[in-house]
Amino acid sequence: MKPWLKRAMSLAVAATLAAPLLSVSTSVTAASAAPIKIGVALTYNNTPFWSAYISYEQQFAKQFGVQLIGPLICCDTYGSDAPLQNQQVKDLVNEGANAIILNPEDASAMGPGLAYAAAHHVKVVSVDTILGAGSDYIVVRASNLFYGYDACVYIASQVKSGYVLENEGDLTSSNGADRKTGFDDCMAKLDPAVHILHDPTLWSATTEVTDAQNAINAYGHNLKAISEPASGGDPGIIKYLAAKGYGPIGSSKPHVILISNDGVAYEQCYVADGWMDAFNSQPANLYAEGAVKYAKDAADGVVLKPGMPGLSSAPLGHASYKGDVQLADPLVAPFVTKTQMTFHGPATDGQPATFKSTAESDPNLWGNVYGKAHGGVCATATF
Repeated sequence: MKPWLKRAMSLAVAATLAAPLLSVSTSVTAASAAPIKIGVALTYNNTPFWSAYISYEQQFAKQFGVQLIGPLICCDTYGSDAPLQNQQVKDLVNEGANAIILNPEDASAMGPGLAYAAAHHVKVVSVDTILGAGSDYIVVRASNLFYGYDACVYIASQVKSGYVLENEGDLTSSNGADRKTGFDDCMAKLDPAVHILHDPTLWSATTEVTDAQNAINAYGHNLKAISEPASGGDPGIIKYLAAKGYGPIGSSKPHVILISNDGVAYEQCYVADGWMDAFNSQPANLYAEGAVKYAKDAADGVVLKPGMPGLSSAPLGHASYKGDVQLADPLVAPFVTKTQMTFHGPATDGQPATFKSTAESDPNLWGNVYGKAHGGVCATATF
């Protein structure tokens, strides 16, 4: 067995669809019936989002009639291994992949793998992250500018003074940088009297909780809202708020607005119970649909151009990171609140000035789908 297979996830065999060739008498006909092979190299498989993504990816592979090779997993949430992921991309090329779906562990460190794929005329679809080295066929990624914009519009509709904590993701990544830009630009326009506390977290849930605790203790009831970069810190922040005498929306206790990103099952639970006000649901289903569809298009030689329809309401366009400009499908992630609400803000990056949120009870949200299959959305929530 090749060494890299030891670190591929156990689902790899199951994810490879059985696609038998038709019984024919000539090798030419048999070759024409062979399925398109799509290699998959992901960073993680041990989070709810990526577990859901892998399940959706398998579903869409069947729908589009392609065969998956992988997914190969390079890393875990406690470590990184860009050299291994570069090697995995090369291995997928050597295994006969006609195109590759890549979730880059380090967007600026995938040059060797991308160069090897390009040299063998294998196109790469990047998922979730804009590449900072090399080039790809297209990026399938929710507009992270919208993430920050949506949080801002909600907060600005209710807060006109005091302090707001902006826990920032890793600003060396396109996702973290865009979320911050979307939030800051919007707050400057809609809420200039509010003081923004900027705390970098590097996606660390522990740091997110610590920063929130410090802000709560320092500013008390003058702290009106917390904007989270991702879902990891939500349970710890809510637990601390409860311990300090704060409560959910509508209770007799004071409430701190809490908005986050991801759309994991426990965020669905927290919004339903009023502890969280809103979150952006990073659309695992659209990520998987786009990844498989565009990988098949790449293998079929389809030429994509800016302005073509995307999978959601935004058309294909260009995205840039560290000087590299890539074609992207800027998916619009649902902004989830307890009940559907209408918001008004400055139009930005294709997002209209007036937009509606999605009710947390919507059964199509991936967090609800995942929660239903894993003991309910509140199964892993803590209060």
